[in-house]
Amino acid sequence: MTTADLYDVLVIGAGPAGLTAGIYAARANLKSMIFGTHYDSQLAKAGIVENYPGFPDGLQGLEISELIYTQAKKWGCEVFSANVKKLEKNENGLFKVITADDKRFTGYSLILATGAYYRKLDVPGEEELYLKGVSYCTICDGALFGGRDTIVAGYGNGAAKGALYLGGLGSSVTILCTKDELKCESTYMKRLEELQNIQVLYSITVNEIIGEDRVTGVVFTDKEGKINTLNTSAVFVEGGTAPNAALSKDLGIELTKNGFIKVNRLSQATNIDGVFAAGDVTGGRRQIATAIGEGSSAAISAINWVRTHKSITPP
Repeated sequence: MTTADLYDVLVIGAGPAGLTAGIYAARANLKSMIFGTHYDSQLAKAGIVENYPGFPDGLQGLEISELIYTQAKKWGCEVFSANVKKLEKNENGLFKVITADDKRFTGYSLILATGAYYRKLDVPGEEELYLKGVSYCTICDGALFGGRDTIVAGYGNGAAKGALYLGGLGSSVTILCTKDELKCESTYMKRLEELQNIQVLYSITVNEIIGEDRVTGVVFTDKEGKINTLNTSAVFVEGGTAPNAALSKDLGIELTKNGFIKVNRLSQATNIDGVFAAGDVTGGRRQIATAIGEGSSAAISAINWVRTHKSITPP
């Protein structure tokens, strides 16, 4: 291998965090490669986005994703739409990316932006009515249902905060708690109890989300075993997220207790020198603006790392 075969920055993931990292790295005249396809990102599947700055009339998530992708390509960042199956670090301190079809790429630095996935209810109607009243992001989509009947399905702080957000929009909210207690912080519980437009039903099993073109209701079994149907305009599933962090095990990257990649929130650095992470795979708030900010920060750190360590001799 010669230095001509080396990449300065290898980015795993083509969501907003990964694409932004690619833009920053390429603009710094570093040879960069992004692995993945932007069509698979949460952003591309988000539907209408109305809280991203600069688009007062809203914009489809896919459109935003395509614009960022085009910008990365414009600046010369390469994109390889293949899944990565393994990461390695050799004795010279260089990183190797091995794709599903066994193609291999080597680089001085690595940015993991592999995202996370929403935990689902896995019930009939959930997938069919996604973006038609089924949502996994209350902050993203709650404003679309202000003043209407809504349901939050799940438990924990996510369900409590989601219900409070909807309640603040004037919506009537029913929390279908899938546990025998909400398991949220006492502060949130107190606020829920103070609001007249929020009710909590406990020990609920959601059986089905119903509707044709739009969500119209939820069928569930209550704690007495009785099957009920509750009319609603929207179902917000708040079961939390799980990170796509399996690749981190290859390099011994430190994870949080919930399995997200642990990073320095200023530099986005992991515990492995030369490896940075950004976006939903690091936990925190699941917002486009957050992912883009972390992607830029990770890229700046990677740029500084490469400029300091490019004296590494290739094997």
